[in-house]
Amino acid sequence: MFSLPEFKIEKTFSKYSKETVKQTVGWGLIESKIPQSWIMSEGEGITVAVIDTGHPIHEDINPEQIMEWKGDRKIAAIKPFNASEGKNFIDYEDIYDKNGHQTHCTGIICAQNNELGMVGIAPKAKCISIKALDSRGYGTAESVLNALKYAKEIKPDIISMSLGSANAYPPMHEIIKDLYKMNIPVVCAAGNSGDSGVNYPAAFEECIAIAAYDSYGRIANFSSKGDEIDWACPGVNISSTFLNNSYARLSGTSMACPFMVGIIALMLAKHRKLEKSGIYNDCKDIESIRQHLLKYTDDKGAVGKDNSWGYGVIDVISALKSIKEPEPEPEPEPEPEPEPEPEPEPEPEPEPEPEPEPEPEPEPEPEPEP
Repeated sequence: MFSLPEFKIEKTFSKYSKETVKQTVGWGLIESKIPQSWIMSEGEGITVAVIDTGHPIHEDINPEQIMEWKGDRKIAAIKPFNASEGKNFIDYEDIYDKNGHQTHCTGIICAQNNELGMVGIAPKAKCISIKALDSRGYGTAESVLNALKYAKEIKPDIISMSLGSANAYPPMHEIIKDLYKMNIPVVCAAGNSGDSGVNYPAAFEECIAIAAYDSYGRIANFSSKGDEIDWACPGVNISSTFLNNSYARLSGTSMACPFMVGIIALMLAKHRKLEKSGIYNDCKDIESIRQHLLKYTDDKGAVGKDNSWGYGVIDVISALKSIKEPEPEPEPEPEPEPEPEPEPEPEPEPEPEPEPEPEPEPEPEPEPEP
């Protein structure tokens, strides 16, 4: 049996409450300087397969498509959708989220930056909803396995799994190994069982296992601990989208997992943008993604990797700034125009030769006198 880690709903509030009447930015985004990172990347062009409790219906993820007048005609005012329906592997329910968990996780990744409610970490990334858990948060090993097989078919850039089981399921491990070879990172919630160990699939070495910490910089007491932990992300009192166009603050490694997914989406999007500009993309495989994250990790807890924090916390700004923008080529200096050759001075006109003076006519001889 697979299920949601036992998460805690701290508070729910409507879109008309004072907390969401204007867009709010959660403490995790502020601490990680996510809004400052959007000048470099917003997750453009990145797709995330979210395997969870179903497709979210929420205007902060998929705005209502309203009709507007243009002259004397009504036309659809098309607004971008940040989540699309994938496939449903719970045969006794439809694909939509009746639990709220996937709606919350999807919002953490990609709620739109639209002055409404709250905003996700990568507000221009796109999520694909794959339903493997029912409205109570339960699914079978087969439903989760089939969800992973479908993700393998559609080839997203990242897979987000805020679910788990205390027991390994070997066929699932084989699919995750295939996804690893395909360079599709599988990011998983470590679990909310404290010292009882990391859940599967997070405990598989090919996955990226995420622990949770709070706004005081402490590992959450519920966060599962173990050698398999890779990194920690904000996971206590996290605001995001919820059922019926509402919002909620939830706590759990379920919230920390999509936070890391959003960070990876920002990083991959910037690498790909620069690749189109002719810059080498050094984050094309999972190991290079891990190494890039590790290079810009702030160590927490015991020195080095430990079983609570893993390697520590990602320095998002440094990780993105390290991906150098191409320097603009200097404009070539204009070649100097050749100086015009001096025009030759005109040859002086020859002076006219003087006309010879006429010879004097001879004087007539005098006539003889008679």
